[in-house]
Parts: sequence; C-alpha cells; structure tokens
Amino acid sequence: MKSSRKFSCWLFAVGCWLLTSCNHNHLNVNVSKIKIDPIKIERFDQDFFSLNADNIVSKLLQLQKKYYGFTELFVRNILCPNGIQDSACIPEITKFVTDKDMRDAFNECQKTFQDISPIESELTEAFRHHQYYFPEKKLPKVLAMMSGFNYSIATDDPVFAIGLEKYLGRQSRFYEMSQVPNYVRITMQREYMIPDLVRVWMANEFPDNVKGKTLLSEMIYGGKILYLTDALMPDTDDSLKIGFTKKQLDWCHEHAKDIWGYWIKNNFLYSSGVDIITKFTGEGPFTTGFAKESPARTAIWTGWQIVRKYMNNHPEVSLEQLMKENDPQKILSSSKYKP
Repeated sequence: MKSSRKFSCWLFAVGCWLLTSCNHNHLNVNVSKIKIDPIKIERFDQDFFSLNADNIVSKLLQLQKKYYGFTELFVRNILCPNGIQDSACIPEITKFVTDKDMRDAFNECQKTFQDISPIESELTEAFRHHQYYFPEKKLPKVLAMMSGFNYSIATDDPVFAIGLEKYLGRQSRFYEMSQVPNYVRITMQREYMIPDLVRVWMANEFPDNVKGKTLLSEMIYGGKILYLTDALMPDTDDSLKIGFTKKQLDWCHEHAKDIWGYWIKNNFLYSSGVDIITKFTGEGPFTTGFAKESPARTAIWTGWQIVRKYMNNHPEVSLEQLMKENDPQKILSSSKYKP
C-alpha cells in the first residue's frame, strides 16, 4: 500500500418537513425481498487497543492479517508516516494506546458503544436500500476505530471506518476538554453516525466530475449526495442527513425565498470564486451574510431541494442517471425551483 494514500473524509452535513412526505415519497420502496447478510461492524478499536509493550510486535502482525491493508494505512495516517515496518513506529503505537487521555476515551467508547447491534441494524437497512438501487455494486466493509479524535468517517475503499470517539454526545467531557466549538458538536452524536457514513460512502462511490466549479455546481453535487442519502435512509430525519439541528432546518425552510433571492441579486450562482463558494458551502457556526440563526452550508441545503424537485418532476430518471448528469444548469432549469 503506497504511503501517499490518505484517508478521505468528506463531511458536510439535514431536517425534515412536509416536503419529505409529499416530494419524494417514491423513495419509500419495499426492500423486504432484498436479501443481504446482516452487517457486522468489526471492532478494530478493541483489537488495536489490546496492544501493549509485551505483545505489540506479534499482535501487529495478526492485525495486519485480520484487517488487511487498513492497519498499515491507519498507522501511517494517525501515528507514523513511515508505516509499521519502521521500527520507530513501535514506540509511537505503544504511546498512543497507553496514553491516559486516549485510554480514558477508549473506555468511554466501550461503555457508550458496548452494544452496537442497533447501529448494525440501521446500517443493514441502508445497505439493503443500496442493493435495491445498485444491485451490481459491492457493499463495503465497516470497522469501528479510534483515531485520536482525527476522523469521524474514514475510507480506504472498500473499507469504511467509524471513529467512535467522535460520536460520544455533544456534552461529552472530552469535547469540553478539547474546546470543540458548539456548532461542530451538533453532529458528534450517535444518531448522526450512519447518515455521516452514508454521505461519505456515496461521495466516494459517485465523485464530483463536473469541470469548472461554480457555486451552482457545488450546491447541485451536494444536493445529489443528499438525495442518495434520502434513497438509502428514507425514514431518517432530514436534520440528521445534513447535520443540522431541527431549528436550523426550520430556518432554511422559512427563509428559502430570501436565501435564493440573495444569490440571484448578487449574481453568486455562477461565481467560480473560491471565497464565494466556501462562504456558502463550508463549515461554520452560521452562513456569513445571513442571520446567526442560519446554519452553514445553506447552498448545500438549497441544492438538495433543487435535486428533490428535479427528481420529483422526472420520476423516470434513475439514481444512476441523476449522478451521471453533469450539467447543473439543466437540473436547475428542469427542477423549476422557485421558493
């Protein structure tokens, strides 16, 4: 495995309204006949933290066999850039698994996620929906890990790893100690875990191939990924899918016309300026230029509504066809989006 390979982490975060029931009901499909093995999340976190100074060499060999490729990638990206073969990595790994703060966080994760069967059930349903829409695609393998608070979801296709310590609840003492901003803590809760994973998975499966990025192209791509999340998790609250609070979601619905009007008035839709795109698609406590009650990523939320309307107007378009449509203007025009 090449050292240049990096974990990819793609997290933008969602809310539910009347639109859910009337605009994309066709996503509430019957998957009862889709047969897959129940998903089991492998506990890489437990196996890795079973390492100690006495067994580390032999145990690392076992981990490399059990989690082929992933163990090496984990060590390179989290602990030691030169990888396991570098003898200097052994002390670094030992230090990581014996560090008091890391060990405390690990113990907290074991308490919080002692029983992960509800998470596995939720994931199994998402996987079943995926097979309904994409029967030819292979399902990924899912692990639990502890990345030292670095990653919520990491992927090295076909493996996806969930950083358990990033979902301990917004009031977790570890987030207080680290002074994690309140707006970031919104999604650091168990219920956001599988929606986060599904979005990362879909972005990995359907990368953005549009050339010449504009605010419109970015919002439409983000909307596509969220629409796929709709399809895989039709019964999940919208706020969890996009990573908003319910109040933030309500704010977007209530001010959709103002948001859209602001972009049209200022000719922002077709802007390719990085500052403009980041302002409306990037993370933050709120969207600069809008009220402080607004969430960040208002452009992603808007793109989601546009894609929903487009698909509602064109029920003959499959999810595969949606993701292959690389003309954001066509999707906008055909959606007839007018908040």
